[in-house]
Amino acid sequence: MKTITVKLKIDPHRFAAAQQFMDEKGLDLSAELSNSVENFYKRYVPSAIRKYIEKTAVVSRDCAVKSSPFVPGGPSESGSLEPDSDTDGSDLGSGGSYGG
Repeated sequence: MKTITVKLKIDPHRFAAAQQFMDEKGLDLSAELSNSVENFYKRYVPSAIRKYIEKTAVVSRDCAVKSSPFVPGGPSESGSLEPDSDTDGSDLGSGGSYGG
């Protein structure tokens, strides 16, 4: 699932206090905020719309998997075009170069 980042305006003292006391209890502020947003979503978005969104998300994922063939030498899992740090570039073939 794709995600977005949400920016909040909050008093810095309240934020620091919430973070401090949540840390003491072993809670993750970001995870708790995400759970709250999920609860808002479930409360305010009608179930028929949620089902439609879930259905289209699954269909989109399936189509993306089927339509994106594996490309040898393509981007690594991190999405970077840089070679892995544990390779020395010797597998690039004769006369070939990387970058450019």
